[in-house]
Amino acid sequence: MSELKGSLLGVILVLILFGTLSACLTAAFTSMTNAATNQVAEVIEQAEA
Repeated sequence: MSELKGSLLGVILVLILFGTLSACLTAAFTSMTNAATNQVAEVIEQAEA
């Protein structure tokens, strides 16, 4: 029974780890995408002027 609890705890910890990592990477990529979009918009505005 102890081995089952240990295995279950390991699976839960791995799921929590990947969930947290996924949330952090999603936030980082969203931020970088917004920054790149803003820079492209600035370059286009300067080219039009």
